Amino acid sequence: MSTNRPNPSEDHPTSEAKPVPALLRYWKMVLEEPYRIFFPLGMLAGVHGVVMWPLYYGGKLAFNPIDAHPRMMIGGLMAAFVAGFMGTAFPRLTGNRHWTGAELLALLGLWAATAVNAAKGRVPEADGFFAALVGTLFLTMAGRWLLGRRDTPPPGFVLALAGLLGGAAAAGCLAWERGLWLGLEGLTWAKLWYFQGFLALPVMGVGPYLLPRFFGQPSSHSFDESPRPPAGWWPRVGSSVFWGLHLVVSFLIEVKGYPQIGQLLRAITIGVWFALETPVFKPALAPSTAGNVVRMAVFMLVAGWVAAAFVPQARIGNLHLVFVGGLGLLTSIAATRVILGHSGRHDLLTGKRLWMRWLAVLIVLAATTRMSADLIEKVKISHHIYAAWTWVAATALWFWILARHLFRDESSVKPRSACPRRNR
Repeated sequence: MSTNRPNPSEDHPTSEAKPVPALLRYWKMVLEEPYRIFFPLGMLAGVHGVVMWPLYYGGKLAFNPIDAHPRMMIGGLMAAFVAGFMGTAFPRLTGNRHWTGAELLALLGLWAATAVNAAKGRVPEADGFFAALVGTLFLTMAGRWLLGRRDTPPPGFVLALAGLLGGAAAAGCLAWERGLWLGLEGLTWAKLWYFQGFLALPVMGVGPYLLPRFFGQPSSHSFDESPRPPAGWWPRVGSSVFWGLHLVVSFLIEVKGYPQIGQLLRAITIGVWFALETPVFKPALAPSTAGNVVRMAVFMLVAGWVAAAFVPQARIGNLHLVFVGGLGLLTSIAATRVILGHSGRHDLLTGKRLWMRWLAVLIVLAATTRMSADLIEKVKISHHIYAAWTWVAATALWFWILARHLFRDESSVKPRSACPRRNR
């Protein structure tokens, strides 16, 4: 009889070797990179936000979504992308730990409350929860920066923090008695901060750090790791604040009764800022579809505010060039880079990408169709509906291409192509 016994470690892996359950693994991935849950939820909220109009015109929505629609698009769609991006990037940029489970659940809960109340037409409640959501996000970022002291974030992020703080304050004021206590000027000021400042300032702040990567060029807002502001950091902060104040002054000018001048100043500010701080208007070292889409989005931002200034009778429609063609397109392509980059597929961001062209075409078509609804009265309702379904088609394309990458990280094995190799 043999005395040799099988080694249990050879046939039965130890507890350390057991594979991590998929759900637990995904939870850990979401804690480290919360875009994995916020981005898809934001896209779904955006679909509901635009579908409100076909539902209303079809008699299937009990309230006019004129106030609920922008809340869903900003508090549901855009706030989810802001939370997902900042929650992923900011802890890394400050050298601090990722969100805790409590932080993630709190922010998800506040986001869900914002979206649900907007979907039901409860505008003051949606504004209140949005203020709490953005205020909490601001505190998670400011706390990691001020208390962590491990690394200094890019200088433009001071504008992102300003946009969050201003957006939270504006939404809080609007939540209190629908903002009627503010008076006409105060109400206009709060809405400008909520609907435009909350989005435009973070785009100005993050753009110089992120956008150069689309063109294969280094960022002037990227510095070596340092717990204290490195050399050259403060001048960039000064430039960021200087141009950010131009945006704030444009709001003040509009509040004081000169909307055309305010909108033109906004267009000039955005155009000059991106020309000075990013390579958007310069030849790319590595031309790509993604870079061209970024150029198109910045152009739409500027064109939307110019159109709103020169055709004031269709101001809301023209501003959809800003919201949909500019911010919507820029957010979609930036989110695409985040998702593909964190799943180890940078190769899918380079060169010509047919699906990105179709995404850009659909989003720009949605923006221009919605714009035309305010220019041509007889097609107003039909173009509201067409614009909504075009946005839904763009969202479906985005999900179809990127959904699987939300569950992959940089260590994931890249799937092999099913296509046979050609003999050369």
